[in-house]
Amino acid sequence: MRRYDVIVIGCGPGGERAAIQAARAGKQVAVIERQHVLGGTRVNWGTIPSKTLRESALFVHSLTRNKLDGIRCEIHDEITVHDFMYRERQVVQRELEIINESLERYRIEVFVGQARFIDPHTVAVCGPDGGVLTSLAADFIVIATGSSPNRPPDVPFDGESVFDSNTILGLPRIPRTMVVLGAGVIGVEFSSMFAVLGIKVTLVDTRDRLLPYLDREVVSILEREMRRLGINLLHNDRHSAVERLPGDPPRVRCTLRQNGDLEADVLLYCVGRDGNTKGIGLELLHLEPNEYGLLTVNENYQTLAPHVYAVGDVIGYPALASTSMEQGRQAMRHAFNIKGLPSKTELLPFAIYSIPEVSYIGETEETLRENGVDYIAGRGDYEMNPRGQIIGDTSGMLKLLFEAGSLRLLGAHMIGTGASELIHIAQAFLRAGATATQIAETIYNYPTLSDLYRHAALKAVLAPHRLDPAPGPGRS
Repeated sequence: MRRYDVIVIGCGPGGERAAIQAARAGKQVAVIERQHVLGGTRVNWGTIPSKTLRESALFVHSLTRNKLDGIRCEIHDEITVHDFMYRERQVVQRELEIINESLERYRIEVFVGQARFIDPHTVAVCGPDGGVLTSLAADFIVIATGSSPNRPPDVPFDGESVFDSNTILGLPRIPRTMVVLGAGVIGVEFSSMFAVLGIKVTLVDTRDRLLPYLDREVVSILEREMRRLGINLLHNDRHSAVERLPGDPPRVRCTLRQNGDLEADVLLYCVGRDGNTKGIGLELLHLEPNEYGLLTVNENYQTLAPHVYAVGDVIGYPALASTSMEQGRQAMRHAFNIKGLPSKTELLPFAIYSIPEVSYIGETEETLRENGVDYIAGRGDYEMNPRGQIIGDTSGMLKLLFEAGSLRLLGAHMIGTGASELIHIAQAFLRAGATATQIAETIYNYPTLSDLYRHAALKAVLAPHRLDPAPGPGRS
């Protein structure tokens, strides 16, 4: 039996930052990771690999969208996903080196194996056969086991024609047609990436509107641009059957409840993810995950067992690397009474790496109306911005939401090139409690997309008594 101050189960972004936060405070920390590599989905199967493909897709998109006289570019017909991801191995390897260096620096012990609770304060590290390799005990335990793609039994995942989000980047060749079931963040991102690569994509949304938590005006622009990429978007539908079709290579037929049969070279299923909570002995703690394997926590990320915390994908929304990291830090600050700046995850920026990308922070028009807050919206359009013209992106938009009386910034919503980076300007303004006047009078480099903030804020300043109409494709 080895004893520690804290045991962290899982070394994705949430678990890694929880471990480092505790170790920096002088605590003895052990990490249990069931995979042969650290970093979780973020590094190995999800964020880093998929964004590598996205950069390649953007490169192709720039060649086809921003054509210059006298310049001719060709792409070989028989190209593979592997060809598009030549940077991925270098990036992943460097990320893994950084993670290992950090854990070694803070003398965090790493155990490879499946974690299983023996009692409320003791966790066994088990081998592939289920045998106990060693047992660890600690005052506090952090569950950061992440999530896995939902795999319903009626979908024949085979790694040839039917994939989930963890296996899709193993495509042996670029298909001509693809059906994507599920229009959440993952489905939208992959649909736009593959469409840019010349694949005819049909995206099936189980809901009646795309990404319902986003600003509706932003979503209307996103839908328009996705259709321009050739994506066929079907709302309020789901599959009733999925079957492989014989051939070399095999194809797939997807039968939808509303829209009938769809045939394609490849099907990507990405309707939901389930928390990785099976088999870790939560019943000993009287903890019962919900139907999706997710754990419930309080504002300090404590489960119903107060000494056991849970962070990251295993607690559900928002399930982002950035929020998972902050949750891990906050959990350990609470456990060990570590002083630090208070941070609420609802004030963190969100990004969807579609093409074009979307990002937002703070309040939406919908939440402001629900809470009875009078507000003013100011917009900056890429088509009116010189940098937008230079880079050939004239469809993007920045929308800033201000309290009507004080003109204090309440939220920001953006779609277009660089949105995931530019949203951090709004984050700084929000933290500072900036007003539309202050934002409008801030000096920005010229020409830059950042200057959109000045334009959006200035529109709000010039119309301080006019409330924004219902959201839609029009402008106020």
